[in-house]
Amino acid sequence: MTTPANTAPLDVSDLRGLDIPSGIKFQKLAFMTYAGVMKKVTFPVTFQEVAEQFTFNRLLNRHDYDLDSTDVPGNRDITESHWKKIIEGIKSTDRPYLGTLTVALDEQHCHIESLKKISDYVELVMVTVYENAPNPLIEDGQHRIKMATELWPLVKNAVEGHDAEVRHFLEKTSLEMTVLLEDDADALGTIFVRMGSTKPISPNLIAVMDRSTIQNRLGLYVTRNSRLLSDRVSYLSTTASKKLAAEKGRKFEDLYPAAAVRSAAASMAGVGVRDRSPEQRENILKAIVEEKARIEGLDENGAIDAIGKEIIATLDYAYERIPGWRQLHARTIDVAQFKKQYVHSSAAGLHVIANVIAAGRSQGLSPHLVVDGLAKLPWDRTALRAAKDENGQKVEVHEFFEGTLASTSYDTKIGAWRAGTGGATRSNYEPAIDKVLRHLASQDKALAALGTRPAAVAIGLVSDRPGRGRPRKAG
Repeated sequence: MTTPANTAPLDVSDLRGLDIPSGIKFQKLAFMTYAGVMKKVTFPVTFQEVAEQFTFNRLLNRHDYDLDSTDVPGNRDITESHWKKIIEGIKSTDRPYLGTLTVALDEQHCHIESLKKISDYVELVMVTVYENAPNPLIEDGQHRIKMATELWPLVKNAVEGHDAEVRHFLEKTSLEMTVLLEDDADALGTIFVRMGSTKPISPNLIAVMDRSTIQNRLGLYVTRNSRLLSDRVSYLSTTASKKLAAEKGRKFEDLYPAAAVRSAAASMAGVGVRDRSPEQRENILKAIVEEKARIEGLDENGAIDAIGKEIIATLDYAYERIPGWRQLHARTIDVAQFKKQYVHSSAAGLHVIANVIAAGRSQGLSPHLVVDGLAKLPWDRTALRAAKDENGQKVEVHEFFEGTLASTSYDTKIGAWRAGTGGATRSNYEPAIDKVLRHLASQDKALAALGTRPAAVAIGLVSDRPGRGRPRKAG
């Protein structure tokens, strides 16, 4: 084969250097606006497009938030009852308004052609996403997308009856889709949490996903690095958590919820039970972190990590020594057995341990020494003693935690007394903390400081400014 006289030989290296667009994934006329420094483009999509094109497996991506992949934005797990409820609502109205779907995509994967300036920071643009670009990630609206993909196939071919009426309304329905031109996983996680209004986001997911607060960042650090808590902290539904763990070749065990771990970590850092609100907890913890940073010459992130390492070292020590946790460490029981057998399997029990350790640290006691004292307490639910109720009837009660972490009743199925867990409220765990502090102080001279007023004041069990109390109400 010869080359025509007037044609230069083809240089393949020249082709490699060309920016040749691939096929188009989607192209829309849109408005480009801003949210502070973040660009965003908004355009309408029909209900049918959402149901058939902008789906999870075609043009959009979603995955359950994964604590091991925090550099990738994730979602809360999809709740079947919620999207089915949306379907029922849509089928019952002639005004199926569905709000705005929000997704996120790195700006480098979008080709944006400016067509006309509308006003300052508002432009009419043509946005094109090519086939070789990754799919945008769902930021808000996954339940509505799931609803559309399930509902549309049921009505799209209907020609009579109620389904035909629903089809007619949906054919006329459009939604707005906003693409956030953003790839920062932390920023997207915080935005997701703040947007969670149609279905309240679980406090446990917020605890690990929203990095805007110190308490969440500290709790996340402890969750990810503690041997006691690894693959045992719940922030998704149980079904989603088990599925996510299985995909990584692991086994998920629901030991403590993420929100409880966050609170326990803050308590151990020095907050104690002084936090009567999340805002108060954040302010107290911020002061603790600032002081740590000042003393050790660290920035805020470094101080959080340093505090987290101290907490983890104590938890790892306790993991090997406190009854129940010790058996988990030795793998002689699993989490399900632990929850059946021990009173500190509840969030309240975790709070008690965390705050007793915090009280010890406030008085200069070694956390290991305090843990050794905690290890001598009867945490087992079967630790019962004989007693009498208010009517003088013989009963059995937990020998130490009755009325706080334990609530004993007669189980007719097994024909014996059985200690269940108390509630995870302050009225349950604060008296338990106080009792443990006094008991350990009385049993070991080395722990005597636990029973002092300064220890109780330091963690907020009693006020540092006692007064005469409120005046009596007039009769």
